Amino acid sequence: TEVHDKDELKKLLDAAPRIEEVNYIEQVSTKEAYVHDTARYSETKFEYEKPNTSKKIIALDFGVKRNILNELTHAGMEVEVVPNSMEASIIIELYQAKKIDGVFLSNGPGDPLILKEEQEKIKELIAAKIPMFGICLGHQLLSIAHGYETYKLKFGHHGGNHPVMNKDKSTVEITAQNHNYNVPDNIVEVATVTHANLFDNTIEGLKYNDAPIMSVQHHPEASPGPHESAYIFAEFRGML
Repeated sequence: TEVHDKDELKKLLDAAPRIEEVNYIEQVSTKEAYVHDTARYSETKFEYEKPNTSKKIIALDFGVKRNILNELTHAGMEVEVVPNSMEASIIIELYQAKKIDGVFLSNGPGDPLILKEEQEKIKELIAAKIPMFGICLGHQLLSIAHGYETYKLKFGHHGGNHPVMNKDKSTVEITAQNHNYNVPDNIVEVATVTHANLFDNTIEGLKYNDAPIMSVQHHPEASPGPHESAYIFAEFRGML
């Protein structure tokens, strides 16, 4: 530590921006579009598998994890990763021209409530009835775009051992989680809860009523962590 004086340390803390004041995804999103060309890592061949894809999606990059892209391609989707700044009109045009089959909204850092441009963009994609799947930040942005603002948890969910109830199957999945915000309970007015956190009963997964849209708060791709929720990627593939 370079600074030892308590008063100086307090000044540094006071000057540091709060998480709800910074648009972090502008710093982490890809600057140029690219096609992700690997799937899961083979523990027998010791290499990343080449994808065998039949559907194409766009992944809006808010800070996406590589293994999410691996799982999407493993499930049978060609994934083009695009900057968070891509306009909704371009995405809608691609979908209507049948050049893409759906959109993935990635995970990412920060407070979703300050991401106004992304919220408006997603509203347009919802109105266009484009199949969508969101993880973590993408899950939260879908909620906000439907008119249901997220809230900050008193204690964030972090770690690789969070039990989640799959309400459709009546089974429990151990999940990896890393988030400080959550969607509100009254979102059941527009969506069905598919997954719930067994620690505090917060919402972990949704399927929306107005369009082919699904989302989860936890990380089904793990890496590191459990793989019990990896089937969700195939469910999204089945929606396309």
